[in-house]
Amino acid sequence: MNLNDINYSSVFPSFKYFNNLTLQEYLLYLNNNNKMWDFKDEAIKYCKLDCKCLFEILVQFNNLIFNNFNINVHKSLTLPVLAMRIYKSQYMPENTIYQILGINCDKDIRESYTGGAVDVYIPHNMVSTDSLFSKLKAVFIKLYYYDVNSLYPFIMGNTKMPVGKPIAFEGDIRAIDPKAYGFFYCKITSPDYLDHPILQRRIKTENGIRTVAGLGSWHGWIFSGEMDNAVRFNYQFEILKGYQFKKGLIFKDYVEKMYNLRLQYDKGTAMNLIAKLLMNSLYGKFGMKLENTIIEMFDISNEAKFTSFNEMLDVYGLSIQDFIKIDNHYVTVRKSLNNFSYSEDFDMYHGLDINIAIASAITAGARMWMSTLKNNPNFNLYYSDTDSAVTDQPLPSFLVGNNLGQFKLEHTIERAVFLAPKVYALITENGTEIIKVKGIIHDILKDIHIKDFESLLFMDSSKEFTQEKWFKKVIEGKNVNACNRKGIINLLNYKLKKLV
Repeated sequence: MNLNDINYSSVFPSFKYFNNLTLQEYLLYLNNNNKMWDFKDEAIKYCKLDCKCLFEILVQFNNLIFNNFNINVHKSLTLPVLAMRIYKSQYMPENTIYQILGINCDKDIRESYTGGAVDVYIPHNMVSTDSLFSKLKAVFIKLYYYDVNSLYPFIMGNTKMPVGKPIAFEGDIRAIDPKAYGFFYCKITSPDYLDHPILQRRIKTENGIRTVAGLGSWHGWIFSGEMDNAVRFNYQFEILKGYQFKKGLIFKDYVEKMYNLRLQYDKGTAMNLIAKLLMNSLYGKFGMKLENTIIEMFDISNEAKFTSFNEMLDVYGLSIQDFIKIDNHYVTVRKSLNNFSYSEDFDMYHGLDINIAIASAITAGARMWMSTLKNNPNFNLYYSDTDSAVTDQPLPSFLVGNNLGQFKLEHTIERAVFLAPKVYALITENGTEIIKVKGIIHDILKDIHIKDFESLLFMDSSKEFTQEKWFKKVIEGKNVNACNRKGIINLLNYKLKKLV
């Protein structure tokens, strides 16, 4: 609603003040509101009804979780925390998951935790760029956009995970134990002919750390399962050191329970979404960093308070990453280790649900599954995301279906432009236009069309968008429009030679 006067008390507001309301709906409201209309009373009524609806939803949600898992949701602030409580109390096998908090072990294995692979391989589906702007002459290749059904839960439920306490080793452990399982630091050499390299690594660039999948030789940490998968593509490995684990199928029962729970509710309903989120959000808890960020505000308006601030600096000064002075206050940002304790009896750390080996094995398994679509001679791959791919031929029928891990056809595409990871424009066979630009809000995207993307396929072309950003005035405790600090987003300055 566009009426902003909270003190308005008069006849029912005119049609122009309402958003997303048809004239027929407005006339119905008007006929039912022939008395004085008070903005404040209506706003309070709306808030009360909103709170009542939320309360009823929470009651149903709590009943669902308690009846299935005997857990009170009020003790878990987020769904990932709730997912971990359910897993640990109901499904985690005894003596399997070791909390890896050793500085070297956690740091080393975290180097292999690189997330999903997002790449552009062919920037458009036009047969000839000479006909780029001629709809009458241009010929387009039909494309197929596939998504994987719950990729991470599929990997969790069907893949053995690293369990138990890691054992460090030096040298090539596979020379002693050919089936050794764990995380290895290797000299890695790719074949020089791959169109779509399947191993990614972090590299330092002038724009910061970037994750890339390239060719050549390098040293790095890798999950043994992903290493074995890469051998099938003729990658070569020289194992130098690492950490060996036992392995176990530890998530199968949890994933199956959540998947079956989801099937009990229609797609699009709240309970279906909750079951999906519980199924998907567990793995991320294992990959959390040991450090968190603490933001504190200190009043230095008098000598006693300034002394207290200096005492804090004596204790935590080395951990402070940033600070800003606002009037008589300092706002500091500092690192802090999460609280944990060590038990000599069990040789384990407690207080955190962190095991980077499990998180890395899950994401590596997802990349291995998606690698089946790369360098495939039966079709050309145009674009891929963590759990999706665009090809110019339908996938084999045995890969397609509604089960976990199978691919589902989301769109058949008539026209497409892929400029960069998560930056693309599509027109489906039913005429629907889909625009994706990561970081741009919907209000700006609605004015962008595929023709804008096609114009950017020419070398040195660019397009700028202006997007307002909001900042928090910390002292006053309110949001302010940064009217003089509009973010000029030069997102689409991509050169054709970088994409083909």
